[in-house]
Amino acid sequence: MILTLQKLSRMVQMKSKLSLISIAVFALLTSACGDLTGEYTGADAFDGGSGKKQISIGGLNAVKSSANRFVLEGTADSGGNSGHSYRIELKLPEGSSHTHYFFCSRKLTGGVSLRLTRTAGKVELRLALNGKSHTIELSAFAGKETIDLDVDVHNDHTDTHILVWQHGGPYGDQEGCSDDGSCLYNTEDYGFSKWAGVGRASGVYWGFKGDSSFVQKLEGPLAAKSDA
Repeated sequence: MILTLQKLSRMVQMKSKLSLISIAVFALLTSACGDLTGEYTGADAFDGGSGKKQISIGGLNAVKSSANRFVLEGTADSGGNSGHSYRIELKLPEGSSHTHYFFCSRKLTGGVSLRLTRTAGKVELRLALNGKSHTIELSAFAGKETIDLDVDVHNDHTDTHILVWQHGGPYGDQEGCSDDGSCLYNTEDYGFSKWAGVGRASGVYWGFKGDSSFVQKLEGPLAAKSDA
């Protein structure tokens, strides 16, 4: 078939238009991918794509979720059906409190909360999960401005198992370690009186509520120190 000059001209014009459309679509897709995964959006990071500015707290990246609330980098393995250890080192001035959250949502809900409070020189630890809670005094930190803890959260149990130690040990995890001093707290020591049927935490994130300037060192999620 012999093409007339008029037909040939139309074909060239159509091909040019298609090429321009293809280039535009490609540019749009590339731009969209950049918006979704670019380093400036935070979409490929722990903040879930909020695009909020990341800051460093205690040696870890963090994102401010609301007033005095911060989500920290690192999420729990296996969708939260796992056990991890975390280190928290912070200054706790008289009259202040600081709350950490583990295996929680990005809004710091649905997880284990660990609140530290100093009142009249005494340091209190309050653990809470799913409406149950228990408060004890941490005499190991009496007269010490800095609190340095290692916390194991085993969220792969029927009822989440929590162990708290002074950083550097001892790292006892046997039943009764809360009493013999080889750990600061073991939820299994209060299994019937405080934590029976507490269930599990429902998230994979971690973070804290409090004055970020108090925080000295943060580590986690790490491999659990205990296999209990």
